[in-house]
Amino acid sequence: MSEDTVVDVGWDSAYLEERRGRWSSALSDEERGLLWADTAARRWGPGDGVRARVRASVLDALRAVGFAHVRNLMDTTAPEDEVAANLSFLLREFGGVVPQNAAGDLTQVLRDRDGDGATELGFHCDTCDLLVLLCLRPSADGGGQTRLASARRVHDIIGRERPDALAELRREWRFDRTGRAGPQLVVSPILFTQDDGTVGCYYQTRTVRASAEAPGGRPLTPAQWDALAVLDEVLYRPEIAFGLRLEAGELLVIRNSRVLHGRSPYTDAPGDRSRRMLRLWMSSEAV
Repeated sequence: MSEDTVVDVGWDSAYLEERRGRWSSALSDEERGLLWADTAARRWGPGDGVRARVRASVLDALRAVGFAHVRNLMDTTAPEDEVAANLSFLLREFGGVVPQNAAGDLTQVLRDRDGDGATELGFHCDTCDLLVLLCLRPSADGGGQTRLASARRVHDIIGRERPDALAELRREWRFDRTGRAGPQLVVSPILFTQDDGTVGCYYQTRTVRASAEAPGGRPLTPAQWDALAVLDEVLYRPEIAFGLRLEAGELLVIRNSRVLHGRSPYTDAPGDRSRRMLRLWMSSEAV
């Protein structure tokens, strides 16, 4: 596939299961070692061929389905700050790492805090070009799957079944993000057509509802409430919501403008066996 080619596939769970090679790749232990040594040295040497292959597979997957998955990418037994620094070096050609919270953190390790892992994280889009997740350790109970949904597929289903709801979702909505990283106010359609012809998305399920009650906000109309209910119902259909359990060392890169994501609930284990996910936000014009 050419680096300039974008294929807007309206995929569902069955499509992804049947075509794993289109979005998932893997490194051998030898390749992982070469990549780790070069990223730790902050220069490319014997691992440059591996770097080039990872870059090509990630770019192809992002252009084809809007996300990329790489297995056995990094040694997650190393200290977290070392893993974060090496991953940042590896990904720098995709763009710049940007702050992901009001504190200005460029990397963050996500873990259960006071049992919040037991609460499902609804479908949403982060306010950055690329969301990067590297699993340091999966949950002990098998939960905590990352859920993915194609904006194109969701758009087409709603357009076919409820064109009135799609018309509402294609109008501008208000997302008040006061106190968080990035733009403090985002005004955007939830589903829209991008310049390259692909279907785009911007959705934060709690924020869009809370923004209607914030200062300067406007209460949602019955038609808007109905459109949000239709959107959520389609997103959670079993054939639409694809669950991906990340294992230690696996990388997931999501293009926020084409793929919505969430997380299934999980019950964590204490201490070193707890679920930990390294997160980066990236700004990129490369993909």
